[in-house]
Amino acid sequence: MEHDVRGAGAVTKRDAAGIFAAVVFAGFLFAPLRHYVGDLSDVEQAKKEKDSFPFSTYPMFTAYRHGCQSIPHVVGFTSDGSRVHLDYRHFGSGGLNQVRRQISRAMRRGQATRVAQRYADALRRRARSREKDVIEVAVVRSRFIFDEYFGHGADGATNLPFRERVHATCVVGGQAVGFDPPIRWKSRGLSTRQE
Repeated sequence: MEHDVRGAGAVTKRDAAGIFAAVVFAGFLFAPLRHYVGDLSDVEQAKKEKDSFPFSTYPMFTAYRHGCQSIPHVVGFTSDGSRVHLDYRHFGSGGLNQVRRQISRAMRRGQATRVAQRYADALRRRARSREKDVIEVAVVRSRFIFDEYFGHGADGATNLPFRERVHATCVVGGQAVGFDPPIRWKSRGLSTRQE
């Protein structure tokens, strides 16, 4: 039985185009590596001047966060003092980060009572299933320690903030009360809410 092998080893135009495309793609993918060659100070400067995928030095990904972060947000409390994370859509519809920035701006402008009142009124009108037991909301700036917050299952791991400053509170169905200066809560055991 004979096989026709004429042209079996020849590279066709289609094969060449595929190889060329793969080489060009690999070149684009590995091009940022050129910024990581040379003296360390030159490398640091080049990274700042030419930041790109896949080796991004954008601060969102690479900034040193000193092991903790302060985050403005609104938290709900049940009658037994349990914390409930409230849906951001009670305040706005622009997305989580946009609403968080709006809350932060309101806190800086001394309008935390407005934020607390809006959340409490929204909860009274249409609380989601996990928010039905919330009786009070607090507008807070929480400080989280990364190692503890992200250390799921580890000894001492907790998703509670290390410290909080309360800018305003509002009982659901009541009037908001603001605090200037903000009240400081030691958040490990917030149900007692002690200074």
